[in-house]
Amino acid sequence: MVVKLFDEVVRDSFGLWLSTLFSAIGSWNPELTFEQRKYAFFYMIEHLLVNGKIKFIKPGADCYISPDNPYPKLSIFNDEAHWDLGAKDIVFYLKECWPESARSESDGELTVYFYEVPGIIWVDEDGCFYAS
Repeated sequence: MVVKLFDEVVRDSFGLWLSTLFSAIGSWNPELTFEQRKYAFFYMIEHLLVNGKIKFIKPGADCYISPDNPYPKLSIFNDEAHWDLGAKDIVFYLKECWPESARSESDGELTVYFYEVPGIIWVDEDGCFYAS
């Protein structure tokens, strides 16, 4: 698949949540249907993983700050916080978790999905990590 304005989508999403990537795909490619955006979303994730532009936080890794956990044991800078599965396996997991009933970006189940899937770590050209 070819995602038009791929670099612009990545630029606008860099350092932000996974939901921002999904939104940016639609912003830069308004002609795409919801299903086409979903397909482009998973394509871009796999492409970015394979090319070392993103990583994901390992499910269950103690690196999230919250009122109940103000000092997590890990951060995005710790290798043990990174999900070390292959790109295809990570994308498979993300696809399996996708809410089948979601029909638009404003669907509440899709919002929950973006909160429940592992966090994304962006990698810049110097190898520095960014996440929100």
